[in-house]
Amino acid sequence: MDKKMLKRTRIFISIVAFIFIVLSARLAHLQIFQFEQYWGRAEKNRLRILPITAPRGEIFDRYGRQLVSNRPGFTVSLVDLGQGYDDDTISYLSRLLEMEEEEINEKIRSQYYRRYLPIRLKTDVSMEIVSKIAERRMELPGVVIEVQPIRHFVYGNFASHILGYMGEGTVPDWVMEQWEKDGYKYQVGDLVGQAGIEMAWEPLLRGVDGGIQVEVNSTGQAIREFERVEPKPGDALYLTIDTRLQQVTEQALCEVVQGLLDENNYYAGEAAAVVLDPRSGAILAMASIPSYDPNTLRLDFPDLVKDQRRPLVNKAIEEHYPVGSTFKMVTALAALQEGVISQGEKVYCGGTVTRYGATKSCYRKTAHGSLNIFQALQKSCNIFFYEMGLRVGIDTLAHYSREFGFGNPVGLTDIFGEKKGIVASREYKSSLYTDPWYPAETMDAAIGQSFHSITPLQLANYVAIIAGRGTHYRPYLVQKVVDSEGNIKMIAEPELLHFVELDDANWDIIQQAMSLVTMPGGTGARLADFPIKVAGKTGTAQVVGKDGSIPSHSLFVAFAPLEDPEIALSVFVKHGESGGSTSIPVARRILEAYFQITEEQ
Repeated sequence: MDKKMLKRTRIFISIVAFIFIVLSARLAHLQIFQFEQYWGRAEKNRLRILPITAPRGEIFDRYGRQLVSNRPGFTVSLVDLGQGYDDDTISYLSRLLEMEEEEINEKIRSQYYRRYLPIRLKTDVSMEIVSKIAERRMELPGVVIEVQPIRHFVYGNFASHILGYMGEGTVPDWVMEQWEKDGYKYQVGDLVGQAGIEMAWEPLLRGVDGGIQVEVNSTGQAIREFERVEPKPGDALYLTIDTRLQQVTEQALCEVVQGLLDENNYYAGEAAAVVLDPRSGAILAMASIPSYDPNTLRLDFPDLVKDQRRPLVNKAIEEHYPVGSTFKMVTALAALQEGVISQGEKVYCGGTVTRYGATKSCYRKTAHGSLNIFQALQKSCNIFFYEMGLRVGIDTLAHYSREFGFGNPVGLTDIFGEKKGIVASREYKSSLYTDPWYPAETMDAAIGQSFHSITPLQLANYVAIIAGRGTHYRPYLVQKVVDSEGNIKMIAEPELLHFVELDDANWDIIQQAMSLVTMPGGTGARLADFPIKVAGKTGTAQVVGKDGSIPSHSLFVAFAPLEDPEIALSVFVKHGESGGSTSIPVARRILEAYFQITEEQ
């Protein structure tokens, strides 16, 4: 071999040796120095942790009747196999699941922190969809079918505003802050309670998710299981609601509303009722009409949000209304306690009265003659209470209004959304107008008109305070919490929030006067034949309209039995005409159900 050839051979060998050294060094770097990194990536490609959703806590009524349970359902999820998400797969899923591609991409972007974990695209899909995905699973990399517990509301639209519903929608910041206080941190995309008990008690209902480690093939399908951590079910809630009483309340309201619509009362369509135990504050029934079915909410939602009656709004706590003559016990008690009227003093009613340049009248200008405070409440005489309002003045009247829970939330925390309502006062008027407060406005406020605006829950709480002779208990809906092992975590106890201090004699007068309302000659005489003595008060809240043809709201509040009250209630029928015509029949149905009174009795 000549020198030239030898030189070339040496150069070739040097190059080969150099390449070998570089490759060996690179291999050593990958195998030794970056072993853990690449081993982890390989394992991520081969192994997956699939979450196992914890069964949500079930919900029962006060007697253990199941209201909300769980059933198995299929969920379509998408997993990143390490190479991003396939556009063709997303396009196919968009058509199959009837979702916009942008909606799927938004889920991917919002949940990027969960990379390598399934991103749930749609829950509770049909077997037809599951079958179509199974047929094409080799063509759909990263598509996974999971079995999840799906919320089932046993009685459909029963108590829907109490129970609420589930969803992935936006959660308000203040709700997330409340959840964090209770130990749960919300993540975007979580299926959570969106209203009612489901929202307020989310941290206890949701449980703790488990997980399963599986080996997956190239398309992301599980082929072998390695390790499983079982989920911990959420806590069960036992409510104060009586299912039978709730059903009667809802049915009675629905029938009254439908009757008004059948009579071409186009303004009607909404109603609410609340039933409390005045001895504790426990809510026995709370109904808002119209309602919705949480089981089909996803399908019904477009129609529900277009409905002018706003079925998604809980009228019992999230709306406040003028209350008319149901307010008159406040005026009467203020007058008695301030000493501006005695139980025997009479005021003359001639049907109309003119004071401070304003002419006011009784309902339909009825002339009642001379009445004492008992007769004035029994017949709901406006003239009498105009006089009482002028005697005590607006500031004192506003003070007593707040004493009975008006103008502020009454304390319900088991569901969110309670509005505080409005108390007619100088302060409130000055927030709207520059005009001073006029005495004629005090006359209106004294009979429940003017700026007064009160929720049905506040009305029920108000009459419960009267029944309890001043005790204001916090209204509540959750009686007991039981964990998945059967241990009792919480039992609610009556919580006294406030006590209205009035003379015992004045409580006696008002309770006796309210009992006369439901006797012959009273505005609530439709209950005169009721076998248990009921104390009540009707209300007709007038609605201002251009032509005066808009029907008034119908209201009724009551407690029973008179001597030892067990139940307090309020009924509100929007545009239901006079106080006794539509609200009393509903109240009677509620009382009959509670006391288990049949027609034969």
